Amino acid sequence: MNPTPEFLRSTAERVARNAGVAIRKAKDEILQVDSAESHDIKLELDRRIQDLIRKEISRVHPDHGFLGEEGGEAAQPGQHEWVVDPIDGTVNLFYGIPHYAVSVACRLDGRALAGAIYDPNRDEMFLSHAGGGSTCNDKSIHVAERLKLEEAVVALGFSKGKASIQKCLELYRYYGDKVRKMRAMGSAALDLAYVAAGRLDAYIEQGVSIWDVAAGALIVEEAGGQVRISPGEPEGKIHLVASNGRIPLGMV
Repeated sequence: MNPTPEFLRSTAERVARNAGVAIRKAKDEILQVDSAESHDIKLELDRRIQDLIRKEISRVHPDHGFLGEEGGEAAQPGQHEWVVDPIDGTVNLFYGIPHYAVSVACRLDGRALAGAIYDPNRDEMFLSHAGGGSTCNDKSIHVAERLKLEEAVVALGFSKGKASIQKCLELYRYYGDKVRKMRAMGSAALDLAYVAAGRLDAYIEQGVSIWDVAAGALIVEEAGGQVRISPGEPEGKIHLVASNGRIPLGMV
């Protein structure tokens, strides 16, 4: 029997919260760096948290697929697939910036059915399931009703490739004198959650991965917003535009 979206959401919520609790306990450790790239850091803690999430999901849904930032295999057609970023904002965590989250989503044939984003620093849980609206800490949330670009707060995600970084700089120049404020906060999942909650009016990212945005895209759409996904840079990445659907975006 296929699990209902509501049941999938309850699983996503539980495992995201448990992962966040584990991160809170571990964040003051001496963090072991697995790899340090020019624009990114991978921690042993990323792998540890993903293993925790995968084991917990497997106990409840042993026949489901699993795809995470730290490894996994894409699901077969007709198989439910969990898409997970154990720590979205690892660089923030490593540098002591309290802005990162756990992102957990469940999809079926590419369609998101449930999603959870948990911010362990603010103890905020953003949740949604298909057709069920979106919540933050059990209170219904909706995208902002702002209509004017000059009143908007827009977030941009800086990617790792040179071409996508250049595009982000062009976007900053384009929007810099058109919007109220620009933001670059370092967590795609939380940027999407903030669009859903009306804190941001739009989020634009040139090169992000599916595990960064699978939960957040559903949460935005169920909160009344719009999400556009297309091929990004470098190859295999996603170009994502999420907004309240009301402000007139130009360059993306």
